[in-house]
Amino acid sequence: MTSRILASGAAAAVLALGVTACGSDSSDDTTTGGSSSAGGATIASKFIFGGAAEFKTRGDGLDGLKRNYGVEFGKFRVTDTGGPVTVNALKNGQVDAANVFSTDPAIKANGFVILADPKSNFAAQNVVPIITKSKASDGVKTTLDGISAKLTTAGLSDLVSKVQVDKEDPDAVAKGWLSQNGLSSAGTAAKGVKLTVGSANFPENVVLAEIYAEALKAQGASIKTKLNIGSREKYYPALKSGSLDLFPEYSGTILTYLDKKATASKPDDVYTALQAALPSNLTALNKSDAQDSDTVVVTKATADKFGLKTIADLAKPAE
Repeated sequence: MTSRILASGAAAAVLALGVTACGSDSSDDTTTGGSSSAGGATIASKFIFGGAAEFKTRGDGLDGLKRNYGVEFGKFRVTDTGGPVTVNALKNGQVDAANVFSTDPAIKANGFVILADPKSNFAAQNVVPIITKSKASDGVKTTLDGISAKLTTAGLSDLVSKVQVDKEDPDAVAKGWLSQNGLSSAGTAAKGVKLTVGSANFPENVVLAEIYAEALKAQGASIKTKLNIGSREKYYPALKSGSLDLFPEYSGTILTYLDKKATASKPDDVYTALQAALPSNLTALNKSDAQDSDTVVVTKATADKFGLKTIADLAKPAE
């Protein structure tokens, strides 16, 4: 089974283009411009930003950074969903800033700097199961709610590290977590229910999908998995249409994907707004305390060179 560690062919092709940093031309870069309040170019306007395609259109993506901080990057490079293509592009100087998840061990391993988000551009990102309502039987809900009750941010980071750093198999990691948390016992709570569980193409999401799948199997459900599907543009239509039944999601990003005008930022407010934004055939089960937040990340060298501590610093005049 693959993960973000093994980039898709398309993502690898993006990396292979070898774009150079700080404003170099590339056919799939989007020019966004940007000027400071003083009228000159900003630091961000000289930068190439790397992220998933959806970051260009999400309410808390490029639009949110512009609205909340006045930050407009000179170029946008489509990489992957905070995975190895994004990390390598940042590390190798092919992009100057990037969207990476806060639990990614690559941040610590590479000495990347997370720019603070004092205006809460990125809303709370609690892990939450999104499921087809018709498949959310009492037994299925009890099983998944039990998982959400045990998930923590620290535990989530540990799961990612096992897969991404230690190269352990996601399914084995999932089974180990369920056993450690007393959730692996066989039962019949979900007997007779058939579900297709999906995941995006990054290790954390794959492990979460495997945790859901293995727990439901243990409770008698008939489970199929479709893992490493890709970004939200690829998997959400399948979830909405019913060809996927269950998906581990992140409350803030799925909310802003569904409602680009969403303003909720606190966990409970985001969850309430998400329930209202979901189509009638889908529902969000209990959210976990575990969060994996979107972040804007730069290398330490870039942070030191430009004096970057917060996202707002990117809107300062370029020298």
